[in-house]
Amino acid sequence: SGHVGRRVTRGLRPTLFDGAVCLLAGCGLWASFPDLSIAIVMIPSAALMISRVDRVGAWRAAFYMFLVGLAFWLPLIPWTAQATGGSVLPWIALSVVETVFFSFWGAIYSGLMRLSWARFTLGQIVVTAVSWVGIEQLRSHFPWSGFPWGNLAYPQVTTPLGHLAPWGGEVLVSAAVIACAVCLRRAFDFTERGGKHWYSRPLALVGAVAIFCAPIALPLHSSQENGALTVAAIQGNIELPALETYAQPGKVTENHARLTKDLAASKNHVDLVVWGESSTDRDPLYNRLVSGMIGSAAQDAQAPILVGITRVQDDRRYNYMGVWYPGSGLSESYYGKQVPVPFGEYIPARSIISRLATEAAQVDIDLEAVDNSSRFDVSLQDGRVVPLAMGICFEVAYEDLLGEGVTSGGQMIVVPSNNYHFGLSAEGSQQTQIARFRAIEFSRSTVQASTTGNSIIVRPDGSVVAQSGRMQSAILTAEVPLRSSLTWAARIAPYSAKISWASTGILLVLLCMQTIRRSQGKRRS
Repeated sequence: SGHVGRRVTRGLRPTLFDGAVCLLAGCGLWASFPDLSIAIVMIPSAALMISRVDRVGAWRAAFYMFLVGLAFWLPLIPWTAQATGGSVLPWIALSVVETVFFSFWGAIYSGLMRLSWARFTLGQIVVTAVSWVGIEQLRSHFPWSGFPWGNLAYPQVTTPLGHLAPWGGEVLVSAAVIACAVCLRRAFDFTERGGKHWYSRPLALVGAVAIFCAPIALPLHSSQENGALTVAAIQGNIELPALETYAQPGKVTENHARLTKDLAASKNHVDLVVWGESSTDRDPLYNRLVSGMIGSAAQDAQAPILVGITRVQDDRRYNYMGVWYPGSGLSESYYGKQVPVPFGEYIPARSIISRLATEAAQVDIDLEAVDNSSRFDVSLQDGRVVPLAMGICFEVAYEDLLGEGVTSGGQMIVVPSNNYHFGLSAEGSQQTQIARFRAIEFSRSTVQASTTGNSIIVRPDGSVVAQSGRMQSAILTAEVPLRSSLTWAARIAPYSAKISWASTGILLVLLCMQTIRRSQGKRRS
């Protein structure tokens, strides 16, 4: 292979070797995510992936990327099966849906590589990176609310590429991963396409190293701009089977209240206590047992407590976070979950596909989305009012949602979560990895408080102050800085996905124009 300008240079049929390379590439991408968390293998794995699809036709590229996608998604989200009571159908269905996006990228990428300037290194970098992030953002938003899990940017919290997050968010970081991969792919391409000159391949390798290492020079800020906050994340734990635990009035609430009282007994001062999503098993507005437990815990801690409340109103179910203040009780204002999880908290086309729902959705009432700002203000005992950027559980993966809370004035990110469905699986660590990315991206201290783990407290530079295990009780406390300055990523968060889609569209238009010109030239000749 390797004739410049020729399109398909491999054999007419896919080989076992090509298939094995695709599977290896997919497994390498998966290994960069928790629990393995070998972030450095992502770039060579992406380079292997690109090497299989940058010089083949659309159908074969789609097939190769289907293999890559299955090898990536199936081991990445097996917790989907655990959350559905052991049923493998939702796990396989979700993996295949996400894999289809990989195949779609392979098909359009094969076409984009026909662009005359794409055969040069810089041209291939642009075509590959732009098209990849365009499709990555597409699957992060569609169908329904999308599934942002598995974005290539998230594992980079432990590499120099993570320093790009404040400048362009997950779009820029994912693009940088792909740019490194293209350079690495060309550095080990010993055909004519790899370069006519002896220095072409060494230069490509230097380019990969430079793109990967240069961002380390960009500072990550963690200084105080609006003082500091001493925060406690309470992981009360939920004994399994969880539905039986929730069936006992006050049991889940008591677990969290007991740990809050233990925190108060330690005489460690805290400004704010954060409980997880659904940390009250009954609505404290209507249940005296639960409200009494929370009130007593808040009085002992002498600090407001963020509590998770599930409420049914007018035959509709809502997921709220409210504040319980010592002495005055539950706040009148709430933060309501804006992005319910399809098949987990509500069932699209329920009459047709209700069998795919997790046990969280095996109720007669779907969880309703709440139209509110993700900024949520909390009054502290010392008289300060601290604006928070709030997202509940999987909402941490929606960049624009938390970005709105930050640009609206949020000085710290808080993510209450309830992960009991996923047991000891990697889901908890994958979620905390995203929380770390958001901390770096928006330069905000971030607290994720889960009912069962993983809970985490992160400084604005992504450094972990405290972290819990899974399926256990834990108390995490730390003093973290509050910040109000906006990163570039925060400013462009509402538009970054749209920019990636528009950029990919422009490449496709350029391809159409080139195809038309060449067709007209052939007719004239």
